[in-house]
Amino acid sequence: MTFFELSKVKSAIENSDALCGETKIVTIDGPAGSGKTTLAHELSISFSDANGPMSVVHLDEIYEGWDDALGQKLFDRIEAWILTPIRNGLSPKHLTYDWHQSKYASWSELPLTPIVIIEGVGSGHSALRTNVSQAIWVEADENLLLDRVVQRDGEVVRNEMLIWKARERSYFDLHDVKRSAHIHMQGQ
Repeated sequence: MTFFELSKVKSAIENSDALCGETKIVTIDGPAGSGKTTLAHELSISFSDANGPMSVVHLDEIYEGWDDALGQKLFDRIEAWILTPIRNGLSPKHLTYDWHQSKYASWSELPLTPIVIIEGVGSGHSALRTNVSQAIWVEADENLLLDRVVQRDGEVVRNEMLIWKARERSYFDLHDVKRSAHIHMQGQ
């Protein structure tokens, strides 16, 4: 990502209204391997330099395994664990899924900050949009996505990722995620 792109995104966030209590919710959605986590990290650093710490929720900590990761339970969890506390001026707190043990293993509490980023496939869901100040869509060359994820997470995820890619496409289409995003970016 170039500095100019990041500064444009930062400006759009700064100039948006808080729609979840007094907090601006920023979502970053797009295919696995497109650069969502990298963008969330870069934004977090950029905002932290000027405004203090920023909370980032990584949806891969909230998915309950592979099978129903993008089902209604995910959005119920985001609403109950993240959005409802924020609307009420409380810190978001969520169970963290342990992928090796195939179960939720611990609680993670994040500070309530003026901007909270929710990053991951599922963050652009239509049910969440009324709370979102800026929705960001990140995509990358389709031929690179699977290789990036396998390089990051290991060969052990290849078969699950092939199934995941079909599930995420269905979710993107069903909820019109790309077209509904305020900002479109090309991940590198």
